[in-house]
Amino acid sequence: MNEETFNRYRKNRPIDIVNLGFIMFVVTVYTIYMHNMYFDITGTRAKVFTYGSLLYVVLFVVSFILEVVMIRYYGSDKPIFYKDSPIILMPEIWIFLFMIANTCALFMSPDRLASWSGSSGRCFGLSMVIVLTLMFICLSREASVNDLIFVLFFLVSGFAYVLAYLQHFGFDPFSLRERVTDKQKEMFISLFGNINTYGSYICIALPVFVSIFIFSKSIWKRVVSGLSIVMAGMAIIPAKSDNVYLGLGVAFIFLFYVTILRKDFTEYIFAVLMLFVGLETMAVLNSVFKGSQKHINGIAKIVENPKVMLMLTLVIVVILVCSMLFRKLNYDAYKKIQSPKLLIIFSIIFVIALVVTIVLGVRSGNELFVFNDKWGTFRGFIWTRGWYLFRDSSVLHKIFGNGNETIGKLMYDYYFEQMIAITFRKYDNLHNELLQYLVTTGLFGLISYLGFVSTSFAYIGKRMKEDPIAIGCLAGAVSYFAQGMVNLNQPITTPYFFVILAVGIGYIRYRDQEYGKNV
Repeated sequence: MNEETFNRYRKNRPIDIVNLGFIMFVVTVYTIYMHNMYFDITGTRAKVFTYGSLLYVVLFVVSFILEVVMIRYYGSDKPIFYKDSPIILMPEIWIFLFMIANTCALFMSPDRLASWSGSSGRCFGLSMVIVLTLMFICLSREASVNDLIFVLFFLVSGFAYVLAYLQHFGFDPFSLRERVTDKQKEMFISLFGNINTYGSYICIALPVFVSIFIFSKSIWKRVVSGLSIVMAGMAIIPAKSDNVYLGLGVAFIFLFYVTILRKDFTEYIFAVLMLFVGLETMAVLNSVFKGSQKHINGIAKIVENPKVMLMLTLVIVVILVCSMLFRKLNYDAYKKIQSPKLLIIFSIIFVIALVVTIVLGVRSGNELFVFNDKWGTFRGFIWTRGWYLFRDSSVLHKIFGNGNETIGKLMYDYYFEQMIAITFRKYDNLHNELLQYLVTTGLFGLISYLGFVSTSFAYIGKRMKEDPIAIGCLAGAVSYFAQGMVNLNQPITTPYFFVILAVGIGYIRYRDQEYGKNV
């Protein structure tokens, strides 16, 4: 090999193979592996992700050094380190600051060993944050995504959905619930344990396939994505949790804006129809075969009603038919009407409708609109006490927090009697990721985390163009972030949030530098 034959933008560089291998590991082994069924799933997934990520980081560093040596030896007219953002807008800087904030919080913890390992809570200690930071910095440099990852993601997510269907109707083919008490059986499902955690996985996976269905030019990918959307729609009811509706609702609103700007409303409404077909199918099956009714509350009560879902599905069909006819009869007008002005009008109507809904809901006394200790399956209780923990803490604790996974001890020290008397349970998490970071890592941690999220969203959003992979990564991340407002961080699906952001950023850098195009 000489300077004329060496091509730094070639396909299948060692670093590309390492990145692809890690992404495949995340969507397969990390998602599926269990040690003792649901009993130690949190610790098991934490170990699997940690060991897999550390191995990945080592291989990445070795392959990166190899690539740098080759570039130095053969020469290149472009800098080795690709920089396309001011330092203050680089997500890598903000996640590094988040890691520093978690490190500072460790020294504020009453039990530093537990805050390091996360053993006193959900195994999301400083060690996990360090692993996520290293992984993100590496993967976000450059990440290629091929068809094999798409197929594996479809197969594994499909398997998770089918397993949820079966357990929902009382079948447990792998005996995952066998030793779970009858009282707790309905709380555990599929490959993810807790129903809320399972719901957060749907929030990540479904928007990815919706984006590919809408924006991909490949027919076979659209067909596969459409099938995944229907399957995911059927998988929502077994989740029995409002976090999935919140996350997906925000994701579909985001995709609506993107779709209108790219003049693809018909494809968008087609995707919505397939989702509703899945929801209606499961609602009918749930009614006929008497699926699990436990923990059905909030929005789930509406979604599981076959008549309501049929009516909504028919409305979507009418909208789709009208859109298709409009596009066929006057294509130019169809394109023209999809404009920023339409989005402004939609935004105004949406805000007014939201305000009216809240006002009427509060006046009606509906449980969804009355915030008290019992609101949201006692989220009202844990959120207010979490805020009190922050409010009543010292200045240093307000800035640097109390240490990772210290909520259980803090609740025991200050609110144990109230917790047992009101909720009849013990809490080790605040069930709101932002509030959790505020109390455990302080203002430093929360601000750096929000900086990481906002710069990551902005980076992908500014450069995603009409690329289905980039849009899918951002849609999945937006969906997870939204559901995290009523859910908790844990090592079973939270790492997906960091991975999908890293993939989105790394993929754009890989694409924009035109890696893999020249052999």
